[in-house]
Amino acid sequence: MSDFNDFKKIKTPIEWKERLYAKTTERQISSVRRKRLPLTITAVIVLAVILSTSVLAVSLIGGDFFRQMFINKAETTKNSYGYMNVDQLRSIAGTTIGTVLDSDELKIEIMDVISSGNMAMVMLRVTAKELESVLFDTGYETLMNYRFGSDNDGSLFENMDQTSIRYYYSDNDPTLAKNQFEILYTIVNHHIFKAGTYSIKLKDLGYYFSNGKTLVLKPLHKGNWEFQVELADGNEYSHTALIRQPVTTGGYNFIFEDIRITPISSTSVFSYNSNDESSAIFKAFSSNVESLTITLSDGTILTKDDFSYSISSGSNGTGNPISAIVINLTFNLPITAESVREFSIFNKTLSISNWE
Repeated sequence: MSDFNDFKKIKTPIEWKERLYAKTTERQISSVRRKRLPLTITAVIVLAVILSTSVLAVSLIGGDFFRQMFINKAETTKNSYGYMNVDQLRSIAGTTIGTVLDSDELKIEIMDVISSGNMAMVMLRVTAKELESVLFDTGYETLMNYRFGSDNDGSLFENMDQTSIRYYYSDNDPTLAKNQFEILYTIVNHHIFKAGTYSIKLKDLGYYFSNGKTLVLKPLHKGNWEFQVELADGNEYSHTALIRQPVTTGGYNFIFEDIRITPISSTSVFSYNSNDESSAIFKAFSSNVESLTITLSDGTILTKDDFSYSISSGSNGTGNPISAIVINLTFNLPITAESVREFSIFNKTLSISNWE
């Protein structure tokens, strides 16, 4: 299947298909690891100053940076990681690796880009030329140090279902200079990412402080930086399976409609038909997800130690509820998408074999 809109063809509850991927205002519950990642909210961007670009002289080709990142991560884990597949990353890598935006104040390097299905990952490295160090104790754990006031605007984030953003600094990555930091984006979209050019827009570099009422950014550099990333066609490395099986939890009946698997993520859709308050249905669903596991073809069982997840529901943008709940899951290490064999939830194990 090329797009979730194709679910309108399925002869199952119509209401959620018509409205599921309309623009939503979401309620979201995340696993513990997801909560620790600093998230930002898209802001209105004024006309961006597009800086001249050049090519960074690096030996890495697309996919190599993420390949090494996952290898390093696997070597520090206590769990088995024989299922990890990093060889596929070059095949789903973009072509803008090493591109640099360079100004008197900042240098921004694209370290790597990968995409497959409805998932994309981008790693940026930022050098603050006028600072000796970007480390700054703000007193707020998830908003420590210098960072951008707006960091998830641009066409790459259009139609996003979920975006996680994590900053890395020299105190947790010794390969970075004190005046450098990296930004890791993991984006799950409502639709598949088509191969092509997408923009990322950043605004205002500074640090957060409290004005007595809320946290606000104290900018070091006010400005807008816009650049493009090129996504490859990595869709052959992602797969969608139609499930269409009933599951029950908290007294409510759901239909597990489908699961979309990429090397880094999965998106599962559960529809329901009830006149109860959507908040009650969402609470019943989300309070019973702790036993979620995924079984691979080699028998490996992935648990909460192997991924982070979020559960979302909301409105269609006009205040009307959407009769569906979505679980977005991000794997700690890349998997082979078609190796997923079973999905266990609510004490029920469902076979996954009907790949589209």
